[in-house]
Amino acid sequence: MRLVTYANGDQIGVGVESENDVHFTGYTEMADLIRDGALGLERAATAAASGRPVAYDRLLAPVTNPGKIFGSGVNYYSHGDEEPGFVFPDEPTLDFIKLSSALIGPTDDIVIPAHDGVIKRPDGFHVDYEVEFGVVFGKRAKNVSREDALDYVFGYTLFNDVGARAVQFKNKQADLGKGFDTFSPMGPRVVTRDEMPDLEAARIQCLVNGELRQDATVGEMINPIPVLIEWITSIITCEPGDCISTGTPAGCGTFMQPPSYLQPGDEVVCREETIGELRNRVVAG
Repeated sequence: MRLVTYANGDQIGVGVESENDVHFTGYTEMADLIRDGALGLERAATAAASGRPVAYDRLLAPVTNPGKIFGSGVNYYSHGDEEPGFVFPDEPTLDFIKLSSALIGPTDDIVIPAHDGVIKRPDGFHVDYEVEFGVVFGKRAKNVSREDALDYVFGYTLFNDVGARAVQFKNKQADLGKGFDTFSPMGPRVVTRDEMPDLEAARIQCLVNGELRQDATVGEMINPIPVLIEWITSIITCEPGDCISTGTPAGCGTFMQPPSYLQPGDEVVCREETIGELRNRVVAG
């Protein structure tokens, strides 16, 4: 099943896709559908069979207000290798939190912060992109073993883990550097687990102005999704709708020679064949 959250004027709805149409599920928050478990999926399936599509103006982030979004700093060897002198950790690293206030939809603008004299970065904020495969929890999870981990997954989505490197790397402020408004494009949809039977073959890519910058499969992760779930739920109880952004492969602009940061007028496309694509313009604040 493929699920989206859409806006039609002031109305917001959770929709299920059927061929080229979207059908209203009766929910206005994806997290409510997820919390309802089998009933939520049954209502979505009934809506898909109704034959009554809805019109909408744009897609929003599919989970509009997740309680927690965990981020993995380095979960691909290729990403660690591109940083000179990087030492790989000996355990999973879910080392920052993305804020729901940073979420935007699959076609919304990424806004480069203006230099306002409070956070002083005369050379700019050095805004960078990172395509990441996203996991959405389907039920409360605490002390989950890796063997059982996928039973707690509702579905999968995409994130662009945008970050201001000039904040992130100065004084090790990863949460703030990645937490600016608009710095978390998400979507375009959540696909349920049955839509991706060969999870490790899923290929994530990022293009900037049509140039392929990042390209890797889920199977290349250092710590696979079940390991990440086991790790984080040993520490924190995860709730339906919570997410994990599972790390990015090589190709970030900050490690290019010379560095290539996002500029107003750029277009960033993050994509995966089943989930679809995020296509976000970059604008000046």
